[in-house]
Amino acid sequence: MENKKGVVFDFNGTLFWDTQLQNDSWDQFLAKYNFNLSDEEKLTWVHGINAKDTFEYLFKKELSAEEVDLYTEEKEVIYRAMCLEKGMELAPGALDFISFLVNNGVEIAIATASAKNNVDFFIENFHLLDYFKPEHIIYNDGSTRGKPFPDLFNKAIERLKTDKKNTTIFEDSQAGIKAAVNAGAGNVIIVSEINNGIRNAHFQVIHHFDEVNREHFLDK
Repeated sequence: MENKKGVVFDFNGTLFWDTQLQNDSWDQFLAKYNFNLSDEEKLTWVHGINAKDTFEYLFKKELSAEEVDLYTEEKEVIYRAMCLEKGMELAPGALDFISFLVNNGVEIAIATASAKNNVDFFIENFHLLDYFKPEHIIYNDGSTRGKPFPDLFNKAIERLKTDKKNTTIFEDSQAGIKAAVNAGAGNVIIVSEINNGIRNAHFQVIHHFDEVNREHFLDK
């Protein structure tokens, strides 16, 4: 349908405000290998980036798929333990907003740079299949380029069968925002945890999903 509305959410830092957990788990992993990254390097090479790109930047060499998987899982075991220890809940207002979209027939998807083990962890702990169709949860399976390339978002929009101009993307990272723009989304909304440093004069920035204008997603 030409006017069918679609919404694609990034996950980490957008639907799940886990920036501190990500930073803490990365710091623990980096310390083990004696890596020191500046905050700018983390924004550029860690947050929202495919694992292969991150680890090849860290180790300064090309890595096999098996090596990437090994390092990824090593880091994510630390991260998942921290998540369970702290307790997990979706971003403020996110669940209510998702319910609104579903109840009004808006097609929704997730497009995340996370690998399958983490996605399965999120699906279980947040009961994501209560709201999202399995085929609408797009993740890093090694077959697509990472953000800021638009591949993950393009794949999600294709699965939703919505026009790009009628699709809104919610993102939090610099790489993710660039990917949303590169995907040609008709609307981009930046989700900002307190002090996450992301600003963009061209797009709305929200700190709570209650700030989203819901009229935009209703059929006129």
